[in-house]
Amino acid sequence: MKHNYFLLIFFLIVFTGCTTFKSIKCGSPSTDTYHNFAIDTIKTNKAVKDVLLSSSGHDRYFEDSKFSGGSFNSETIGEYFARVRGNGALLIVRNDTILLEKYFGNFAQLSPSNIFSITKSITALLCGIAIDEGYMSLTDPVTKYITDLNDADPLFKELTIEHLLDMRTGLDFQESYGWNPFSKMAKLYYGKNVVNQFKKLHFKSEPGVEHYYNSMATALLGVAIERAVGTPFALYLQEKVWKPLNMEADAFVSLDDSKHRQAKAYGGLVSNVRDLAKIGRLYINGGVYDNKRIVSKEWIDRSTHSSLDNEAYSFGWNNIITQVDGRDIITSRFFAIGLFGQVLFCDPVQNLIFVTLGEKKGSEYHLLFDDFCNLISKSK
Repeated sequence: MKHNYFLLIFFLIVFTGCTTFKSIKCGSPSTDTYHNFAIDTIKTNKAVKDVLLSSSGHDRYFEDSKFSGGSFNSETIGEYFARVRGNGALLIVRNDTILLEKYFGNFAQLSPSNIFSITKSITALLCGIAIDEGYMSLTDPVTKYITDLNDADPLFKELTIEHLLDMRTGLDFQESYGWNPFSKMAKLYYGKNVVNQFKKLHFKSEPGVEHYYNSMATALLGVAIERAVGTPFALYLQEKVWKPLNMEADAFVSLDDSKHRQAKAYGGLVSNVRDLAKIGRLYINGGVYDNKRIVSKEWIDRSTHSSLDNEAYSFGWNNIITQVDGRDIITSRFFAIGLFGQVLFCDPVQNLIFVTLGEKKGSEYHLLFDDFCNLISKSK
């Protein structure tokens, strides 16, 4: 009996560092999964200006109006979110004024939450800044920065920064979200030393041929940015975005492990609804904050004007598609979306920003926010 006990302990010790064991131990990702990883802190300014203003005199449309039909059952948007969201948060901003701010379950103002793939949109923003500053170019091959890949699959030499941003990598990587501790996605998320994982990758098609959304593309982009600027992801984001935008709270980013410290640039950021709204505000304002340019207008334009050929995806952001006379049309509304329905949604025409965070979807929130924008537009 004692022999079996020590044998069990031996196997637990051996497999504690194993990706599969860690995936089983940690379970399916959640809004607080980052507690299972080494993290870097992204600090804000000590004295923060509150640029998102609450006002009791604003239009109470979102607070008082009751909606029926579709997913709604004669209820306000706050009542709807309280019913379907579980733990979560909802923020609606217009012209820097908070129109609605609701928190559900154990969420409170500035509660930190893993924002999952909204991280990709912020990584793309950081890439735009690095390009503006001359550290990188869209046409550069990824091997220019991640030289470890020069001896990997030869197609890496044809894979450019632009391919990573547009998800046209050709990589043979399956983006699967069902909880499977043996999947490639679990290995990426829970594994150590992501650069070693890069070396083992292969391609199913040549880079640039087709759009296929996958987190490995942004994992590569994050490491390329760090290598190009010679600065850790968290510190570069802190100095170029978090402090200049006067974010209200520190953010965090999960790392592959405490030794290699590569940021999970594809899904590891931890933030809150108010600070995400400021990212939306930056994009609506063409890359300018408080009369200071953070990123070029050209980068914002490219990020928020996608094409049907790329499935309405561009540089980490998605555009809403609508139908006109039976044809799909790209609209000016754009959004970033995470695993559990975390959404940052922007309508630049009406200067509206919607943000929701939480633990379960319950709805296609980006489509819900688009419907609200349509209702408001028609009510004018």
